[in-house]
Amino acid sequence: MKIQSVEAVPLTVSFRTAFRFGTTDRTTSPNVVVIIRSDDGVAGYGEACPVPAFTGETQKSVVELVEQRVAPTLIGKDPGNRVRLLGDLERVVRSAPFTVAAVDTALLDLLGRALQVPVHTLLGGACRDRTEVHGSVGWDEDPAKMVETAVAQSQTYRWLKLYAGRGEIDADLDRLRAVRDAVGPDIELFVDINGMWTPSDLVRALPRVGEIGLAMLEQPLPPAAAAFQHQLVGDLRIDIAADEAVRTVSDAARVARERTATVINVGHAKLGGPTAALQAAQIAAGSGVGVMVGSVIEMGIATAMGLQLAAALPRLGYPSYLMGPLKYRQQITEPQIEVLDGHIAVPRGPGLGVTVDENELRRLDARARS
Repeated sequence: MKIQSVEAVPLTVSFRTAFRFGTTDRTTSPNVVVIIRSDDGVAGYGEACPVPAFTGETQKSVVELVEQRVAPTLIGKDPGNRVRLLGDLERVVRSAPFTVAAVDTALLDLLGRALQVPVHTLLGGACRDRTEVHGSVGWDEDPAKMVETAVAQSQTYRWLKLYAGRGEIDADLDRLRAVRDAVGPDIELFVDINGMWTPSDLVRALPRVGEIGLAMLEQPLPPAAAAFQHQLVGDLRIDIAADEAVRTVSDAARVARERTATVINVGHAKLGGPTAALQAAQIAAGSGVGVMVGSVIEMGIATAMGLQLAAALPRLGYPSYLMGPLKYRQQITEPQIEVLDGHIAVPRGPGLGVTVDENELRRLDARARS
């Protein structure tokens, strides 16, 4: 089996409602679907969703890299040599984790479909057939809107992820308190600060964090201030998750070595693919650090990859962030994910376990609409 073609399809897609976190407001999403086809008619699919908060990549740059660098490197090669091919890509595609993640996913999907096994088998096998997921309550200046969203999501999820750091610290903590009062004590809450607090903010916030009953703080300080988190981690007062601080496998190793977090977010997009994410998770687990599977709110292809990755990890410290397709107006895969009892089933079919609607891909092709 040889790779016959590599294609990138930029999509015009949008969210059902605006999504706000950190300094970012997202109403549309610059997704790109990568399709790798073999000479015996098998296709594998990957998805890039470049977000400015994480990468300098754009929809245009992803397409250009795939066409000008990735395709010439992969065409004619055996996809079974996936790790070697990823090494070849490292030499021609630099500082483009979202692009590489889409290619890595497409290669795994292609191999899984060709071998008639799920991707999690290629990653070492499944440790679970479903994974718990959490809801996501975007930041809003109006606490009542956050409360409304949280109450609605608490009917589906047992865990909710909130956001802070965008507003003044006491006002943000008031918003979190309002959500806690509305959803009650049985819903677990944690908050993602996206590295927007200062050390003094963190000192001010900790007493109220305990009062509100937050289970975890995700990236409370910017990566450059990680040393201030070391003492907090040592005191074991609350779980601290590293997200923006972990962009590479070596970052994961440094966080584990320096004990600046108790949990590492191993979202495969920002780490440069599921292969790198699996390596980061193994390093974390081997160092006694927990892992959680994150995302950047992708559509069905990247979400299916996240579910396959979550299935392959022996232990997950927190629910996964893998409900992205539910936030989109458009869909490109079936079946649609469904949250039951706070969990999503891992797709069981070969490869990613989802069917990609190529007719819908062509309809959503941004180039056809320009």
